[in-house]
Amino acid sequence: MTAIVEESDEAPRKRLKFRSYKPTDDSLQGRQLEQAEATSIKATVTSIVEQAQSKPTDIDLNTLAPRKANWDLKRDAEKKLTKLEKRTKRAMAELIREKLKAEKDISISAVAPDEAMDSD
Repeated sequence: MTAIVEESDEAPRKRLKFRSYKPTDDSLQGRQLEQAEATSIKATVTSIVEQAQSKPTDIDLNTLAPRKANWDLKRDAEKKLTKLEKRTKRAMAELIREKLKAEKDISISAVAPDEAMDSD
């Protein structure tokens, strides 16, 4: 016939614990947990409220004043603007160099035809 499996070979089973359920079966009565008692927090809350009420409420209006509406935008954009400023200066310098080079080329070409006529 079939082999009988011993209980030691089986995986241990978890026991049921009843927290808020009261079992009607007598065999499950022992698994019911004892009712937890709620702790009173009234004394703790009243002491915290008394401490909060006893503190003076001197508030500086400067600390309450809101920041400017765009302060975070300025902060975030500052890094990007520094990069753009460097690039803008570099581009302007390059444009000035190109303009000076173009003027120099024009002046050289203006002088060159006169020399070409003199050599004829």
